[in-house]
Amino acid sequence: MAKPNKGLAQHFLTDLGAVRRIVGAAGVGADDLVVEIGPGRGALTGRLLAQAGTVIGIERDGALCDLLRSRFGRGLHLRNRDVLTVDFSDLIRGAGFDHAILVGNLPYYITGAVIQRILDARRRFKRAVLTVQREVARRIAATPGNRDYGVLSIAVQLYSDPKTLFDLAPDVFNPAPRVFSSVIRLDFQRETRYRIQDERFFFRVVRTAFGQRRKMLKNALLGMTHGRMEILQRVGAMAEIDFRLRPEAVSIPEYERISRALKGFATSAGSVTGADSRQM
Repeated sequence: MAKPNKGLAQHFLTDLGAVRRIVGAAGVGADDLVVEIGPGRGALTGRLLAQAGTVIGIERDGALCDLLRSRFGRGLHLRNRDVLTVDFSDLIRGAGFDHAILVGNLPYYITGAVIQRILDARRRFKRAVLTVQREVARRIAATPGNRDYGVLSIAVQLYSDPKTLFDLAPDVFNPAPRVFSSVIRLDFQRETRYRIQDERFFFRVVRTAFGQRRKMLKNALLGMTHGRMEILQRVGAMAEIDFRLRPEAVSIPEYERISRALKGFATSAGSVTGADSRQM
């Protein structure tokens, strides 16, 4: 049996009850394509193959790919790839499907980057059932006013309806991680849950604000108007937002109002600055 690769932070799920609950939450049917991130030793894979029409596994570890081929043969379509190099849209279309269900135990050290790629391909997914570090699940589900609320919360909630399903103790994995995990489900919407006029600019505002989350909003966003407080005051008035609030107290619709008002002053204020809109 393949040993865990410490360099890839591998933790293999061993609890059959957890396996049943995860696959059940995915709602897989005989006509579905399932994309599994990190099948590992195949704990979820076997049950997914029994229920889905087609399963594609994305596994970076070559030794685990050999193990999976010996267990499942041609029934499992394997991609020996780093998930961060996979174009999910191309993968799904190449398999002859319009949409897929995503299942995966995400490596903790690249969770944010993987979620970003999932969100980028959201129109190709019906839903995703993911195992993540419990602290990440809390950030995803956090609402305004919660200290865990931030860019990740806003990005995931803008494009999906996230739910934390249940927690997993360290002892259901081999080797046991030092942290608890949570299983989350993201149900993707055909359209964003909130009406956003310019998503790229919206996220520039959000990331700039949370780049200085301990400051009041007026100080966190001042750089976007090149230090011109009078413009920022007018933006606050137009958006009907108290800029003495901290970034974590502002909702998605409120950030959209700020973005629209701020963009309206972009021409008079010169080029608007802000954080990289791609950074999760």
